Amino acid sequence: MDDDNLLDSHPDLMDPEWRKHAQTDAWLGAKKDRKRLRKQRKRGVRKPHRRWWILGVLVLILGVTTAGIVLAGRRTPAPAAAPNPTQVAQYARVDLARPYANTPADTWPKGLDGITSPAAAPVGAFKADAVADAYAQARKAIFAAHLDSAVLLAHDPKAYLALFAPDQREQLTPRLAEKPAKDKAGFDSYLTEIADGYHLLDAGPRTFGTLTAHAGEKPGELAVDAKYVVAYAFDNVHPESLTSPNEIVSFLRVDETYVVATGSRVAKTSQGLWLDGGQSATSSVGCAAAREGFLAPGYANPQTGPSTGDDQDAPGYYDPKYPVPTLDGCH
Repeated sequence: MDDDNLLDSHPDLMDPEWRKHAQTDAWLGAKKDRKRLRKQRKRGVRKPHRRWWILGVLVLILGVTTAGIVLAGRRTPAPAAAPNPTQVAQYARVDLARPYANTPADTWPKGLDGITSPAAAPVGAFKADAVADAYAQARKAIFAAHLDSAVLLAHDPKAYLALFAPDQREQLTPRLAEKPAKDKAGFDSYLTEIADGYHLLDAGPRTFGTLTAHAGEKPGELAVDAKYVVAYAFDNVHPESLTSPNEIVSFLRVDETYVVATGSRVAKTSQGLWLDGGQSATSSVGCAAAREGFLAPGYANPQTGPSTGDDQDAPGYYDPKYPVPTLDGCH
């Protein structure tokens, strides 16, 4: 008997129930195989899409990165740092047409305009008009002391003295006649007088500072605190020989308080403007002239050894928000 006949005559194959279950199992097995094949086909179809998606992301990242690099390369450079407001350049070209270049005074207003005050408002018992008048009187005194050619060049203090109350004028007159001396106030403590033989440039003095009003210590007194700097630019016949603007630009730093005394409680001869103390310091000045009470430029000093260029001036020389330095370059 051949093998085919043996299979056909096998007892299990002859059983109808067994054959039914066998067909069912075969169908289920085939169904599972078809599902598995479909899953494999689906995975096979998705794989190329995933690869393209990943490739697209990589291309996008590369494009963004490249654009960022290009934009960074084209970005406008950061602006250069502003000049140091508390230092005069130790080495810089001196230009008589722009004498304040490379100094803190380069952007300061000319004349008295750099000394500002807030809008006048009532202070204690004083109305806004009285405060505005006190500011105006203080400004006139500052101008007469440090900017008026009558004092600067002619060394004549009469216009300055005329601004004060009679009793204050009587006190100031002998002081302005005295020569400076150690621990004794002379005219240089109140006025700026240019030393003979030196001349200011047409650029004129520049100022930077503030006025602030407040009630005085006594009834009828309205005080004005003045904190300011004045810069003076001097002429020089050989500017090409100079190495720094501090040789032609001198600075005067002042803190002082003016008092306007009014009212029935104040004696008539004491009514008006008073100078109620203060302090000052100079920078980049001729020392020999300063000891005599006059202002001269730094180039008047004898030549010294080369500077390291690392010296940092005290901020108070140029910025009124800092205290007045206790020493200057001549001490």
